[in-house]
Amino acid sequence: MTVNQRFTVNLICAMYNYINNARVTTICCFLSYCLLLIGCKSTTPDPLQDLSTDQIATVQALNNVIFPIQDANPSRDFTDLSPLDTLLAKAQLVGMGEGTHGTREFFQMKDRLFRYLVQKHGFQTIAFEANFGRSVIVNRFLHGQTSNLASATDAAKSMYFWTWSTDEVRELLQWMKEYNMTKSANQQLSFYGFDCQYADDEFPLIREFLSKVDPLSLPKADSLSSLYKLTANSSATDSIRQQYGQQIQSLYNSFVRNENKWASQGGQQDYEIARQAARILIQLQDLTSGDNCNYFIKRDKYMAENVQWMLTNMHIDKVSLWAHNYHISSLSNGSCNQPSMGGYLKNQLKDKYLTICTLFTNGTFTVRDASASNAPLTQLSAHTGDVKTSFNNLFGKVKYVNFGLNLNQGQLDPTIKSWLDTNSPLLEVGATFDQSKASQYYSVTALKGRFDILLHFRDTSPSQLLP
Repeated sequence: MTVNQRFTVNLICAMYNYINNARVTTICCFLSYCLLLIGCKSTTPDPLQDLSTDQIATVQALNNVIFPIQDANPSRDFTDLSPLDTLLAKAQLVGMGEGTHGTREFFQMKDRLFRYLVQKHGFQTIAFEANFGRSVIVNRFLHGQTSNLASATDAAKSMYFWTWSTDEVRELLQWMKEYNMTKSANQQLSFYGFDCQYADDEFPLIREFLSKVDPLSLPKADSLSSLYKLTANSSATDSIRQQYGQQIQSLYNSFVRNENKWASQGGQQDYEIARQAARILIQLQDLTSGDNCNYFIKRDKYMAENVQWMLTNMHIDKVSLWAHNYHISSLSNGSCNQPSMGGYLKNQLKDKYLTICTLFTNGTFTVRDASASNAPLTQLSAHTGDVKTSFNNLFGKVKYVNFGLNLNQGQLDPTIKSWLDTNSPLLEVGATFDQSKASQYYSVTALKGRFDILLHFRDTSPSQLLP
């Protein structure tokens, strides 16, 4: 209520006290009540007041097709996710994206989605945007096998990137661990990594397997590990790098050449993992042999290759992928004019690959501050209402605080179809962010064709880092 309105109410009440007439009393109280309602109503802004006519029409059309999501709590029941059942029943591979690498609600929602896929759709495998070799160790922990990990906290903290060293990932791993303790071997859940940015765990995995099938080759493997450390040095010569590349390829060729013998002696699954570890080393060496564009192009290509390896060589029927929105998106023309990981997978698997993105309108998130020297880890915020034409901003105007939208449903209003097909600003943040230059983190893109399902949270909070 404004100052003038309060003054008017007080004046009317004073008149009542002075006149002390029943009729006037009724009128005074009625007018006071009306003014009070007007004053209270004026403090609640119309969420559509700053939108154009076309934007209002889009919001109104969206309100007819979105479905509400209660929240991201992974322990909640799945009733509100039932609109996704038909789509998920047909999927072999489900890419679960995150609009930032440090948002609690995104991580919790992906945990909730995976539990839903496990309990309602028969999924038993989740794969992270995490290094292959380290994920093998985490998987052993989840299956109660020998590892150097004593707890789910240790497992989450061991995966190199701060993005996975969070309470949300720890909670997922703890649930998987407890789930496996109650299931037979063929019903247990498995954890994989499809990234190729580290070599720390690959050499031990290779050595472990070779000690069982070809102990005489161990000195050569150890020498190769030492040579790798030399290539990681900024002063390494091209000759050293070339020598390492040739020897790592020779090691991989040994796995190919001795497949039948080594798989028989060491076990088919252990053979496949050790051979893939050698393949990861080749990928990493190739990533670091060119410029940044080379790195981004090949990393997504190799991650897609590693996902296909899981499906084919490990004979996994269904896999849920955990990665950034960009990586899981079905882009055929992404960074450096090359496909994203999801772009490769969509081309290979067609409708069997389903993409689910997560977005927010206003959010605070854990991230490295790109505006400061050494980019310290901190918490920053973004308010997409500053870019009024963005997808994020308009999604924040709909009737539900949190909601889901099937981007491919046939009954979409032409207004929505046109909007989803139009290139508009979309905010997505990776591992770094400069809050003073937030506009630089918007890509101009269409949502249709990029994702299949959208899950939106109006307001979000930072992921909780483990101590």
